[in-house]
Amino acid sequence: MEKEITKNTGDIIVDKYSNRKEECLMKKLTMIIILSLLGMGIFSIKYFTTLLDSRDSAIIVNKPYHFKDDYQDKQKLVKAVDNIFIGEVIREIGNEEYTGKPNTQFLVRITQNIKGSLLGDITINQEGGYYKKNGNLYLLTYEKSPLLKKNQMYLFAVTATKKGYFEMMPKYGSTLLDNEDEKLKQIDDIKKALEEM
Repeated sequence: MEKEITKNTGDIIVDKYSNRKEECLMKKLTMIIILSLLGMGIFSIKYFTTLLDSRDSAIIVNKPYHFKDDYQDKQKLVKAVDNIFIGEVIREIGNEEYTGKPNTQFLVRITQNIKGSLLGDITINQEGGYYKKNGNLYLLTYEKSPLLKKNQMYLFAVTATKKGYFEMMPKYGSTLLDNEDEKLKQIDDIKKALEEM
């Protein structure tokens, strides 16, 4: 009978040892699965989204823009758009793809109307923006027009759209106003073009 007890005690010891071994193996397997899923998640976020990318590292792609007219001529520009005003960019509020190309939307506060009578804050769409392709971050611009910058003042020439925002053409749709003299000069040029219409 003592041999039986010893045998049973031995079985209990062996069972406890094998249970701990299985528990340890399950913990390791669970940890491996969690780390693998986490790694795949981070890879997917990095490869397919712009969340982990620095915009400073974007590859710039500049393309020509096919204008309907010569908008260097202020009279043609003034005729082509619905509104011209001075405004401050509050922040970037979104981006969307249109005809396979990125577009970026900005919230802009109107400070002075020159043509038209818009009030308050409006959304302006700028063709171009950031996008991902094959894991790389790109910045699409047209006519070397940089994206609008937060807290900067611009002279805007825009057209209303059915989407509820205003469209700004590249190059001629926004002019950065670095100082008061530049602002006054741009306003004067636009007012002269309006008078000559």
